[in-house]
Amino acid sequence: MKINQVIANGVLVLMLDGRLDAKVAPLLQERLVKISRQGDTKIVVDLSGVDFLDSSGLGVLVSSGRQFRQLHGDIKLACLGHTVHRVFDLTRTLGLFDIYDDPMEAALSFHHG
Repeated sequence: MKINQVIANGVLVLMLDGRLDAKVAPLLQERLVKISRQGDTKIVVDLSGVDFLDSSGLGVLVSSGRQFRQLHGDIKLACLGHTVHRVFDLTRTLGLFDIYDDPMEAALSFHHG
């Protein structure tokens, strides 16, 4: 799993590439904790490069989303592929996130919402 980050419309966008599974979920968790400690509490996670998501990867996103909201921020998701979308759908966790087709649109939503 690769995690790249860019700033789009003043918002940090994490672009994940690869499998988001039990092996890499702790690395993502660590990265998100570090980001929140630096004061970035409004971020977008671009999942367009994620071809596999298991319960541990999903758990990191859900728990981190909750933590970011407690810090008056949020995690918005962008570009869920069919496989990833299906995991969210089956686990009934789609409603926990604002989901966008485009990471730029997700980043802009922080300024308009």
